Amino acid sequence: MATHETGDYTEGEDRGPEGLDTHDEDQEDDPRDVGRNSENPEGSDEETNVEGKNSRWGKKKEVELQDQTNLLPTKQVIFVFCGLTCALFCSLLDQTIVTTALPTLGQVFNRADISSWVGTAYLLTSTTAQPIYGRISDIFGRKFTLLACLFIFLMGSLACSLAQTMIQLIVFRAIQGLGGGGILTLSMIIISDVVSLKERGKYQGITGMVVACSNSLGPILGGVFTEKVTWRWCFYINLPITSLAILIIIFLLPLRRVRGSMWGKIKKLDFWGSLLTLAWAVPFLIALSWAGTQYSWDSAPVLAPLLIGLALLGVFIFVEAKLVSLPLVPMHIFNNRSTAANYFTTFMNGISFYATLYYLPQYFQVVRGDSAIRSGVLTLPLMLVQTVSSFTSGIFVSRTGDYWWNLVIGFSIWTVGLGLLSSINTDTSVAKLCGYQVIVGFGAGQTFQTSLVAIQASVDRKDMATATGLRNFLRMLGGTIALAACTSIVNNSVKKNLQGVLEDAQYQTILNDPTQAQSLGLSASQIAAVTAAYAQGIREVFWFCTPCIGICVPVTAFLVKKISLKREDDAAKKAESKAWVESKKAKKKARSNRLGSEDTAVASESETKNKKSSEESHFT
Repeated sequence: MATHETGDYTEGEDRGPEGLDTHDEDQEDDPRDVGRNSENPEGSDEETNVEGKNSRWGKKKEVELQDQTNLLPTKQVIFVFCGLTCALFCSLLDQTIVTTALPTLGQVFNRADISSWVGTAYLLTSTTAQPIYGRISDIFGRKFTLLACLFIFLMGSLACSLAQTMIQLIVFRAIQGLGGGGILTLSMIIISDVVSLKERGKYQGITGMVVACSNSLGPILGGVFTEKVTWRWCFYINLPITSLAILIIIFLLPLRRVRGSMWGKIKKLDFWGSLLTLAWAVPFLIALSWAGTQYSWDSAPVLAPLLIGLALLGVFIFVEAKLVSLPLVPMHIFNNRSTAANYFTTFMNGISFYATLYYLPQYFQVVRGDSAIRSGVLTLPLMLVQTVSSFTSGIFVSRTGDYWWNLVIGFSIWTVGLGLLSSINTDTSVAKLCGYQVIVGFGAGQTFQTSLVAIQASVDRKDMATATGLRNFLRMLGGTIALAACTSIVNNSVKKNLQGVLEDAQYQTILNDPTQAQSLGLSASQIAAVTAAYAQGIREVFWFCTPCIGICVPVTAFLVKKISLKREDDAAKKAESKAWVESKKAKKKARSNRLGSEDTAVASESETKNKKSSEESHFT
């Protein structure tokens, strides 16, 4: 948020409330600080990134950001990566683990009418938090922000596991989502801080594997826990894994602390941008969650929050572009054609991925009559191939330095796979379904993390964190819109095909939970009509998704630039980081030697006193 000058220093300076120096012991060992104190008494980084520019609305104040790049040796990266993947796995697992548990939760708490909010609450808060956490980590530091997110997620998971009512569970899921959204963004940002852009592809590829595994295991684990143990294990599972991630991050993540006082950092926060993000995104996403399910698209409960959200989005864009010194979303990044094109394809990626992730299992359960666990198993071809494809694409990008071909080929193959899925019907064989999933999984895997590398390659270092957070936000926003639109598509198909076939009560029950069709005592002809109607609706979902991905092919081919992944300062950054690590080791060794010397001196003094006391006793 833009602030005024106070005293004789500007926004870019970080002083405590009494003007005290907050430079800590660890920061003195940073080799980049050597020889700077005389020129920069406040201890700010020589390579500090400066935000702010002139506009016709007046001059924005310059706000300084410390560069947190710390390119680590491979051995340390592996340890750090283990902690990040543990955290990321839990965050993504919770997006899907409750999908198969919702019917049971509705029965346990006797509130099936609002059980869908268990998933919506998590998606709502995790989505809106994405762009906020990127900027917060710029100001307060990656490690501090990630640990805060992990703690929020851990407490939210514990609270969910102990919930006694549906309302409690929904509220605790919202809290859990606040932490989970930050974990997703911060993990990707920290990987970008500790690994060079050229080497980043293989690590982001492994991240894509974690994404695919967690998304595929979520429904399966949710079904197993619900049927075999208790639904509370959907949240118990997070406790040990998240705790392990916290310990790894605390002890093994060697990130530089961001210098400055807490008050100085708080002053840099974009409060208006944060409030407006929540103000426009929350009603907008709530409207989408209601549309086509609880209310029709043209009803007041949908249109009112939708229009309010869009109006506040306009206010948000104006404030971020014209009034704020350090905005959550720097609007200048959209001036880059390649970045804007990648954001568009990321949004379309989210639409098609989440629609497939949700409606493919529903096809297996409703149309084929498979159990929740079996439907999860039958989607494994998609997830396993996507996992392998994501990893291999990352290796390819790291070795060749070229992401453009992966994106073009990936979107092309993905389009073909979705086109094939749009041909499925009630009697499509399992072999065909698996084959279609393999094609979709290969194409999708080529684009997921490769698009993130493409975005990070097209922005400056100072915009990397916010660009990453915005990318994740747009992908999840696309998923939210997809679920709303596809729900309407399926419901309209069901309504059209079942009109006059079922009684109103039966029809409404099936709309609320289509997996209940087999337990309503319907005749064979009615069940056949229901499965045919849902097969048609899900087929139309894939008709909708096919052009969404198809348009990404020409957009990528003609608008996304091939940008070198080699940055001129990579060698210097690696040398700085190596010197920083060595200085930390030397400091630790010196401290250990000092403590050892003190212990020796104390022991020697004690021995002398004991000897003297013994002699006096003997003399007496």
